[in-house]
Amino acid sequence: MKKLFTLLTVMLLGVSTWSCSYDDDDLWNEIGNIKTELARINKEVGTLQTLVDALNQQKTITSVEETATGYTITFNDGKTVEIKNGTNAPEVGIDLFEGVYYWTIGGKGNWLTDADGNKIPVAGKDGSKPQMAVDADGYWTVDGVRIKDAAGNDVKAAGSNGKDGDSFFESVTDSDDEVTFTLTDGTTIIIPKASAAGFAFVFPAQLPKGGTDVDNYYLFAFGEEKILAYTGDITTADLMSIPQGWAARIDPDKKTVTVTAPAFAGSYYTEGILSLVGIDGKGKTQLASARICAVDYSDPEGTFVLNEGNMSSDNGSVIYITANGRLINYAYWRMNGSELGNVGQDMFIADGKAYIISQNGGNDGILVEADARTLKRTGKFGKSDLPGLSMPSHVAVIGRTAYIRDNAGVYKLDLDTKALSFIEGSQGALKNRMAVVGNKVFVPAGKSILVLENGAVAETIAMDGTVTGVVKSDEAGYLWISCSASPAQIIKLAAGDYTQEKHTLTAGGVASGWGATPGITAKGDEIYFCNNSSTIYRHTFSSNTTETLGDVKSNIANWGMIYNMPAVHPVTGEYYYNTILGYGWSFLTNDISVYDLGSGTPKMVADYRNYTHFPAGIFFTAGF
Repeated sequence: MKKLFTLLTVMLLGVSTWSCSYDDDDLWNEIGNIKTELARINKEVGTLQTLVDALNQQKTITSVEETATGYTITFNDGKTVEIKNGTNAPEVGIDLFEGVYYWTIGGKGNWLTDADGNKIPVAGKDGSKPQMAVDADGYWTVDGVRIKDAAGNDVKAAGSNGKDGDSFFESVTDSDDEVTFTLTDGTTIIIPKASAAGFAFVFPAQLPKGGTDVDNYYLFAFGEEKILAYTGDITTADLMSIPQGWAARIDPDKKTVTVTAPAFAGSYYTEGILSLVGIDGKGKTQLASARICAVDYSDPEGTFVLNEGNMSSDNGSVIYITANGRLINYAYWRMNGSELGNVGQDMFIADGKAYIISQNGGNDGILVEADARTLKRTGKFGKSDLPGLSMPSHVAVIGRTAYIRDNAGVYKLDLDTKALSFIEGSQGALKNRMAVVGNKVFVPAGKSILVLENGAVAETIAMDGTVTGVVKSDEAGYLWISCSASPAQIIKLAAGDYTQEKHTLTAGGVASGWGATPGITAKGDEIYFCNNSSTIYRHTFSSNTTETLGDVKSNIANWGMIYNMPAVHPVTGEYYYNTILGYGWSFLTNDISVYDLGSGTPKMVADYRNYTHFPAGIFFTAGF
């Protein structure tokens, strides 16, 4: 990666000499080449992790296709990876120890370890992956933190000859029964091949609109029963292994397996591998396996990310991140077999129900009601049910009444009768979240807060500047308000008598950007904000102090722009950012990055790459 540093030097020296007439095409071409190189190395890491995942999950390979630069490998669940041949091993590699592959540095047996001296697995025991990557300056990182060598130096992504690491893979050997992947450091990974019998579980052929590279596995609610189909030219089949707590029975005649997830027993997520054994027409033993998972979305330590979807190519969707870091993409689709409407905008949870609103409707409608524990749809409202709404953006619910904000103001919807009526005086309601305290809805509206009660505007509270966020406080009966007065303010508002305690910020600001999410987020009496930037600020209300915690941009190689505001988890205190590389198809390059703020300085603890499709916001069950 020497060219990275050469380029940086040239750029610094050229600041005082370049003019408007300077032809900088070569420079930008070089920058583009460097970005491409970083993306290639990071893709290599992902490919290697996919192979180890496949091995751990007992997948088989259905085809090996040779290409001009390597191979395309297809697994029995339909997922594919590209293998690029190479000869120059990267400094970082992997090795096998007691049946588990771990990352190495500087050669086999030289284990890469974490801060506690533990070896770092290529794929975690729970299926999660440590985020091994190369940062924008060409250095290896784990979960956003640079790797150190034995001398304490940062490790560049260079191969054994001092140049850029060419590839993890030296060769791919395809035999009748297995495929052997030989790494450039001599390590081998062997994955069995599926037989010509095609013995495998049948996953949905129809992916969500716009969905690409969607992981194939079966997702259950706790206690739910599903009938899973399998296929293949086999003479007989039987159950081989079932995860503990699950139940299954096979019907060889119908080629189905009836699977029942365990009952909820305090753990909000569990998974395992269901395996079948079959005999083909030649008397050979064949295996078919699938990952089966059960989830309860009401975990107070869980996290939702709602996606708008690309208006022209896909619909809204829900991402769910479990307390132990497992990411479930297209969670609503996996639970219902249908999709949300186009341009998902807001999510609200109340009384065991989750409500998701979509700006353009279609599919399951403008408003969806679902069981908060399972995300199973319990009701839906299409355009014909909600006539007259113009680009609805936010929803709040009290009892069986939903309050829906659109371009005209706020509407009241009876969720049982579907009666919809406009609330007079609600004109000017901003495109931002509403908050509920008791039986009142607090709505940002320019330089005021509208208080809705029993379907009418009960109070208008004047503020000193434009309201950029209204957030329910952890303290019963209060809200946090952010106001873009000069200087910016954080206000503690009493929901009962509307008294205000105002604090002036001494650092940062509370802009909410162009999006539809609050400019502030809170845990206890600590209010966090970023002013639409990569710098995290914290205002502690009890001490009336404002701190600058730090800039996190350097953690993300493809940081382009923030897409809707970050949020702090009200239980764990971790801070979540959604960023995308840019508009056009660049939105497919994106990150959900997570930061531990416990030490006062942000430390990235997770980075989920390329899962969002224009993220509308971050939501926590515990926040409602």
